[in-house]
Amino acid sequence: MTSLDDPGLLTLDREDMFGRIRELGTELVRAWHESEEMELPADAQGANAVVVAGMGGSATAGDYFAVLCAPSSEIPVAVVRGFELPNWVNDRTLVVVSSYSGNTQEALSCYDDGWKRGAMLLAITTGGQLAARASGDGVPVQQISYVSRPRAALAHGFAPLLRLGHRLGHSALGGPAVEAAGQRHRDLVERELAPEVPVAGNGAKRLAQALQGRLALVLGGAHLAPAAGRFRNQLAENGKALGLAESLPEAGHNLVVGLSTANRLSGALALVTLESATAEARLAKGFVETRRLFEAAGVPTHRIVVGGETPLEQLLEATAWGDYVSCYLALLHGEDPSPTPQIDALRAALGS
Repeated sequence: MTSLDDPGLLTLDREDMFGRIRELGTELVRAWHESEEMELPADAQGANAVVVAGMGGSATAGDYFAVLCAPSSEIPVAVVRGFELPNWVNDRTLVVVSSYSGNTQEALSCYDDGWKRGAMLLAITTGGQLAARASGDGVPVQQISYVSRPRAALAHGFAPLLRLGHRLGHSALGGPAVEAAGQRHRDLVERELAPEVPVAGNGAKRLAQALQGRLALVLGGAHLAPAAGRFRNQLAENGKALGLAESLPEAGHNLVVGLSTANRLSGALALVTLESATAEARLAKGFVETRRLFEAAGVPTHRIVVGGETPLEQLLEATAWGDYVSCYLALLHGEDPSPTPQIDALRAALGS
């Protein structure tokens, strides 16, 4: 059996993805400060809705932003993955188009759609066609100054959104909350998740071993639902393994019925729950009962309970778990976590 405590395994990580996921908390704080002078559209304060248009990690940043805004924002905050904006987008809508490369076809299409509709536009990118179009149109551009695979640049797509939400009053999270979340991430990584922490004390290594050869169903509740989706995506891109993501309480209204025949898949399936230490009582009970149903069907379950005083801190902890479990899974598969040849092949086939 491959030992995840063997430092020689890290030679597989040719682009240092472990380094990138380790510094997420630090980079979130840095990106927050870099966004202090971020220019917004002139009438952004009067927007009646916010749309974040992006794909992959950029869309994940939007999901995180939307779930954090939900308890306090007086206007809708939506995320669009695709080529077109909703029909209700108009000149009172703030459309944030986010693309790490600046060349994502779906994001560029949404930018053009927003421009035609007269929407208030803001671009978040490293450059590419998006920066060129926005600059030419007089649209504000928040420049990302971080070199990595797009999915590892989550902090740099997320922090400008946090800044926007704080400045426009959609979210109460400000600098102290961002600083605390960054420190929380650093503490968790150093204490439990980093490669130098041995298997005996490293929950992410143990979970990666348990998931090897299984299809992981990641279940998140409330504000951790987007982190479950990120976990699934990281299993695929980093771990080179298929995964699924669902949320509670929705899964209790449909998914659990499929457990009627789950005994046929018990050797190939595993449940991972992403739970908050401060979860509302009804949600906490829902997790208890859902795990019981999966275990009764012979499916192994694994519980991750994240701490922290704010939803932002908990989101970052949950993100760290998905990042590290997926990268350890890549090492168990003998793979470099960074390359995504299937995405490259699909884009080539689609001409994008």
